[in-house]
Amino acid sequence: MALRLPETLPFHYLSPISYRLQQSRRNTNPVSGTRIHCISNEELEQSRRGLNFVRDKKLLRDLSTWGIGGPCSYFVEVFEQTQLVSAIRYCCDHSIRFIIVGNGSNCLFDDYGFDGCVILNRINFLERIEPGFYRAGSGYLFNRLGVQCSNEGFTGLEFAGGIPGTVGGAVYMNAGANGQESADAIDSIEIVTAGGKFRTLKRADLSFGYRLSPFRNMEDMAAIVAVTFRLGHSALSKGRLQAYLGRRRISQPVGERNAGSVFKNPLELGLTAGELIEKVGLKGFRVGGAMVSSIHANFFINSGGSTSADMLELIHLVKEKVYQKFGIQLKEEILYVHPNHNGSIQTENQPVM
Repeated sequence: MALRLPETLPFHYLSPISYRLQQSRRNTNPVSGTRIHCISNEELEQSRRGLNFVRDKKLLRDLSTWGIGGPCSYFVEVFEQTQLVSAIRYCCDHSIRFIIVGNGSNCLFDDYGFDGCVILNRINFLERIEPGFYRAGSGYLFNRLGVQCSNEGFTGLEFAGGIPGTVGGAVYMNAGANGQESADAIDSIEIVTAGGKFRTLKRADLSFGYRLSPFRNMEDMAAIVAVTFRLGHSALSKGRLQAYLGRRRISQPVGERNAGSVFKNPLELGLTAGELIEKVGLKGFRVGGAMVSSIHANFFINSGGSTSADMLELIHLVKEKVYQKFGIQLKEEILYVHPNHNGSIQTENQPVM
């Protein structure tokens, strides 16, 4: 069956880019003094032997909190950073497009799947370096990290409680809520570059914005590997976490298949995206199996059997109605993974969600 797509996509989609990894060596950046760790070919070969690439069997709906998505051409899980680089290099050597996925909580996969390799990030370690300093693998669940830090008396990540994504995805999107955001708690970020080098970037050298991170435009970055958070002591952190979780349970469709907030909150009018959608009367509105939540209008749920086409049409309709009434163009917070595309109409490259 020929692939049919709407003439105008309701929002920009992710265009995966394969990177050419260069042969490298260990060195120190003479300007910044930052240690750069380069993986040797021997290390890559050893880690590659432990990879299990699966062809044409993995359904992306099983990797998405929306429960939507067809099969991918290749699928592989990685559990450590050398495996991640090996998987990326394998894709590059064989001219296979790839994307890196964590919990699949902020993306919409197409029903036709993805004609490339999906690398599932399972780098989920957690280290307590010293009081208030937590180093987490990019595949570590952000919700779990927020709960652990808050319960141990440290503040800065209370908002993470209840957010279903991974640490890497939260940093890549600069996730936030309740007046807090990921960028505020970051000390340093470890990435793997397109050349197969591991670099550690200090927070002071990076610029973040509302649901924006520098990694969306960082040309030589292949993936976030680990993040170190620097948190302050607070006797109120545990209580604040519980208050946020309680508020989330009554104000969001907890237990329903959703991808979190679909749209970023606009700066105009002082109204949230959810309030704008509610004011145009679309709470509870359906397109096939896709539905605007009756609890929170900025959450779209798979009420049963939703296709990606249903969700795309619903997103387009909501944007159109809000624009017609308020003159505001809502911008998506989620990413749409197109099944087969070589170009790019947005700057995002390699998400870790």
